[in-house]
Amino acid sequence: MNHPVPRKSLLNIFLSLIFCLALFNACQDSDDFSSDKNLSLTFSTETIGFDTVFTTIGSATRQFKIYNRNSNSLTIESIELVGAANSGFRMNIDGRGGAKLTNVDILKKDSLYGFIELTVDPTNSKNPVIIKDSIRFTVNGNVQYVRLEAIGQDVYIWKDKVVTADSVITGDKPLLIYNTLTVNKGVNLTVEKGTTFFLRNNAVIDIYGTITANGGRGEPVVFRGSRFDNIEGDIPYDNAPGQWMGIVVHPDSYNNSFNNVIIKNAIRGLTFSESDTQYKKADLKSTIVQNTSEYGLLAVNCNIDVENSLFANSKGAPVALQGGSYSFLHCTLANYYRWSARQMECLVVGNSYEGKSYALNKCDFINSIIYGSAMDELYLSGTGSAAYDYMFRNCLIKTPEQTSNHFENTIWDTDPLFLDLNSDGIYAYSFGLQASSPAIDKADKAYSSQVPLDLNGRSRLSDSRPDIGCYEWAE
Repeated sequence: MNHPVPRKSLLNIFLSLIFCLALFNACQDSDDFSSDKNLSLTFSTETIGFDTVFTTIGSATRQFKIYNRNSNSLTIESIELVGAANSGFRMNIDGRGGAKLTNVDILKKDSLYGFIELTVDPTNSKNPVIIKDSIRFTVNGNVQYVRLEAIGQDVYIWKDKVVTADSVITGDKPLLIYNTLTVNKGVNLTVEKGTTFFLRNNAVIDIYGTITANGGRGEPVVFRGSRFDNIEGDIPYDNAPGQWMGIVVHPDSYNNSFNNVIIKNAIRGLTFSESDTQYKKADLKSTIVQNTSEYGLLAVNCNIDVENSLFANSKGAPVALQGGSYSFLHCTLANYYRWSARQMECLVVGNSYEGKSYALNKCDFINSIIYGSAMDELYLSGTGSAAYDYMFRNCLIKTPEQTSNHFENTIWDTDPLFLDLNSDGIYAYSFGLQASSPAIDKADKAYSSQVPLDLNGRSRLSDSRPDIGCYEWAE
């Protein structure tokens, strides 16, 4: 006679079967690990590269993946950061940190995450150093590597630095500026050739005293953003605007000098605040101001002389002058800003600012180019009864021809044929002249003798007539 099996017994049998299956699968998985020397790992990248890393400041974390694409699980015998004692790299593999890890399992068709960081020790050098290391993976006796590469830059780090006494920056190492660098009233800050300032996001240089930036040809003083990586694809941050606030020269600051200086990547390149035009506000010689997201140079009621300088690529005006006394000799103003829609002409000249009138007693542009991508690159905005005196002599200007005694020997609305206007698509430009440029041999030599060398150090006086702009054409 058959008796029914109690429900409790059926449950026990079912659970026993599940246990046996689980045990069987566990045995199968454990047997799935292979010691076959022909099996290897693959990686999401063979080389992990870092942007320039400043000393004592840790890098961003780089991530990569380790793949086991085989049909068998593997035990990685060791994962070792080869030069950990000297390179400054640190690693973490799947949650485990250290310079050397052992017996790390990676299942078939699975992957592990790896994370790499770097801190660079001071090098006591102004020049960047190349840092290399590698991660060595040993699996079933086979050795594979992921290579690590970075550039380390030793810097002085200044946070909210205030210069309270006359000082000299020698340029033995670059300076990394956080927040503000302030030169107090009555204080002169001298910056020697070859000095580079790396400015962090929103950093500003406030000049209440005086700055004397004395760069040399081939060894300029450079004010730039602090990023070296690419903003997108092959486009470097070095060509991108809006990375730091800019340099502000305040009302009671006079006798400033910018000689062989490069100012780039700022929001507002150079701001010269309202001052007494009886006193020289600044001299700019062989200076470049470019890639700014608001304006390049803004001066309100100042006395400024500029020669042999380039002002290029700004969302607003590369140069805006409102009242004061100005002289621009052998300069190039060029605006092909393409990061967003442009908002102003290349050159703005007026006699009022924020509702207040300022006499424009002098504004001379001589042997200079004013050109760009807009239909008209010159905006003359004199209003009211305040003085409004300006003169353009031997200039090439993108503006409709005018019958006015304010213009002499003008080349109207004619392409100067610059060498390169972002042909490679990475926002790099060259404002030298092509061989067929209409600006060649059109400068007034009497004025050129005041600046016999162009921005590149090439002679303007080696042939019969010098060229308009800051660059002399040569083969």
